[in-house]
Amino acid sequence: MFGGPLERRDDTVKRITEWIRHHQVLAFFILAYAITWPGLFLIYFIFPGNQIVEALAFPVVFSPALSAMLISGIAEPLPKNKRIRARWITFVTSWVLASTVQILYFWKINGLDPMLVVIIISCIFAIFPAWVLSSAYARTPGIRKHFSTILKPRGPMRWYLVVFLIFPGIPLLSMGITRLFGGQAEFYLADLGFKGAAIVLLLEFLRGFLLTGGINEESGWRGFALPRLQARCPVIVSAGIVWFFWASWHLPYDIGRGDQIAWILENRILWNLMVSIIMVWLYNRTNGSILAPALFHPAMNTFGNQFSVTIVSRVLITGLAIFAIVYDRMWERLPEESLAVKKCK
Repeated sequence: MFGGPLERRDDTVKRITEWIRHHQVLAFFILAYAITWPGLFLIYFIFPGNQIVEALAFPVVFSPALSAMLISGIAEPLPKNKRIRARWITFVTSWVLASTVQILYFWKINGLDPMLVVIIISCIFAIFPAWVLSSAYARTPGIRKHFSTILKPRGPMRWYLVVFLIFPGIPLLSMGITRLFGGQAEFYLADLGFKGAAIVLLLEFLRGFLLTGGINEESGWRGFALPRLQARCPVIVSAGIVWFFWASWHLPYDIGRGDQIAWILENRILWNLMVSIIMVWLYNRTNGSILAPALFHPAMNTFGNQFSVTIVSRVLITGLAIFAIVYDRMWERLPEESLAVKKCK
């Protein structure tokens, strides 16, 4: 009369699936936090300094990408694509690239000899970016469509060049202006010389793009949540909602590594908001291409961390964010036909 355990289980799964389909943005935020925060608490508060726990919990930084992947697959599961050859070619190629970058990073940046354990850990870590990149050829249509703009970017090419005009452009310009007027501004890698600094910056950027802040975060925050919010809200409101959850998502990391509360508040409340607006601007200008914010995010981290933060750099970032708001009239909603808008079914 009431159905067996299998029927009740199937009914529960159906209800959860339907809820996710109708609440995709909320489900995304819940999943991203549910995956990441417990892992970060284990790393920083339960087993601080334990490298084994840190290594095992590393995949939690991919929670935005994995959450977007799961929900996209649930939202549009059929029809399945039978051709998977391109996916495996992309997976293997990406895995080799990510493994190589991680091994070189451990060796050149962290000073660890490329021993067997380092190679094994690097190869395991590399599975995650390889899986994300190869999802551009996933069998499930929802997943394939979502991740396709990482490998098949949309929009004018000049906007991808703008990414690198902003970073390292703003740090370099601010350092020059600051020094011109007698202020103090440093490039922290200057002692390494051109070649040494170039190697560090390249490895930092590639690792950031593949593993920490690039495709792992931006295929979720700006790539998944933003276009669905923009289907219902003005651009600036959508940017603000994404900023709030994106910035808060980092809090266990910020507190766990001992950052000062004043800096956490300034960075997450003010500067994350400014760069979030800029990333939304780039995303919309490239017709909803994940690649644009996925390049900007690691470029910002790589070059922003290697230059002094000055009053000039703060003014330039703030000015660019204000320019983006005014120039693109972000207080308005995007047209329904915009490729940077995604309506939930």
